[in-house]
Amino acid sequence: MSSLARKFALQKKSSQDAEKHRCQKCLQYGHWTYECTNQRKYVQRESRSKQLTKKIKAMKEKENKSVQDMIKEKEKTSDADDENDSSSSSSDSSSSSSSSSSSSSSSDSEQDDQNRKSSKRRKKNSSSYRRKER
Repeated sequence: MSSLARKFALQKKSSQDAEKHRCQKCLQYGHWTYECTNQRKYVQRESRSKQLTKKIKAMKEKENKSVQDMIKEKEKTSDADDENDSSSSSSDSSSSSSSSSSSSSSSDSEQDDQNRKSSKRRKKNSSSYRRKER
């Protein structure tokens, strides 16, 4: 009799636990997956590639925004410096030389970017040409 009581207690306990859990097949509460008699429900989800492209776009937008914020801050500080420095002519010449050096550094970085892109294109073209020969 004690074994019958144990079986009943375990069965009651497992049914109470099942009420808390969701079936993986039909997504309903109240039973375990192996006890399910319902049909499987289809859950449409985004593919991993779509998730990654969204994440990449968000990162690029965040990066662009931070770069634009930095540019605005530089413009504000340069405007404030121009107002303060307009009274003395020596400081005007130094600010013009610093602006020319910053423009040359930006053009250098643009040239570096263009060189990298062109080298990537060459590598892609040469590898695709090799594939065609085979």
